[in-house]
Amino acid sequence: FLIFFFTSFANAFEKDAEQLVQLTTDNAKKIILDNYKKVEEKKKEIEKIALNVVDVDGLGRFTLGDNKSNLNENQIKIFSSTFRIFFAKNISSRLQNYSDQNIQVTGSKKISENYVLVNSKMISKKDNQEIKIDWRVFKVNNKLVIRDLVIEGLSLAKTQREEFNSIISSKGFDSLIANLN
Repeated sequence: FLIFFFTSFANAFEKDAEQLVQLTTDNAKKIILDNYKKVEEKKKEIEKIALNVVDVDGLGRFTLGDNKSNLNENQIKIFSSTFRIFFAKNISSRLQNYSDQNIQVTGSKKISENYVLVNSKMISKKDNQEIKIDWRVFKVNNKLVIRDLVIEGLSLAKTQREEFNSIISSKGFDSLIANLN
């Protein structure tokens, strides 16, 4: 009985993470495909979903990387608020690239007590092409949040971090903020 109980409890985190990804993608798809909504309305609803399920603050800290230690408190506040807006607008601007793909969760793997990697695939209805997408889901303050997408082995958060690092090291913090705006 105890083995069954602890195994079920351990799998609950993984199943909850899988459900978060599937529900999020299903809800986003409904909004995107709703022909009765205007594009601006769709963008706002997608932004709301994204800001609710993604750990934007954690993602922002990660993308700053070691540069964070060189910034003062005011710069960090400016970056955080600017990054939040950049993130939401970036997500919603990708609406026009969507052409009715299906995302199917295919499994998950618990990496640590607070981290599950959810596996999925995006299948294009047009040409049946499959793209592997892994979702890094974390438990933060007892809430499940997405921190990264790994598409065909490429981490979007790491890519963003490299881009931000390049801008800061070559042009400075103010240029990063100008680019984000």
